[in-house]
Amino acid sequence: MERRNFPRVQATHPVLYFTESYPRPKAAWTLDLSLGGTRIETSDSLATGERFWINIAIHPERIKCRGKAIYVLKPERGDMKAGIKFEELSEHDKLYLRQYLSYLLEQQG
Repeated sequence: MERRNFPRVQATHPVLYFTESYPRPKAAWTLDLSLGGTRIETSDSLATGERFWINIAIHPERIKCRGKAIYVLKPERGDMKAGIKFEELSEHDKLYLRQYLSYLLEQQG
């Protein structure tokens, strides 16, 4: 059963995230985006349930928010994938993301 409140859109963007346990930035890439969250791919570690600050570069802006790892998939080889739920997103960033996702849906439509 699908539990998402917002549709996912394939989109690849650079990400920096900062965990409380390791304050230096870690790099990742989005695999998809929605108003409710994103799926990322990273070579750094991340734990299910972990909360952190995330910056997603969507030219010319940068979406900044608080997120939570809902699930983390650790393959035997390759990068880790994680589903991230946005928990704190400013109204400005939410509006920018909504407009960007609408544009992507139009292009992919």
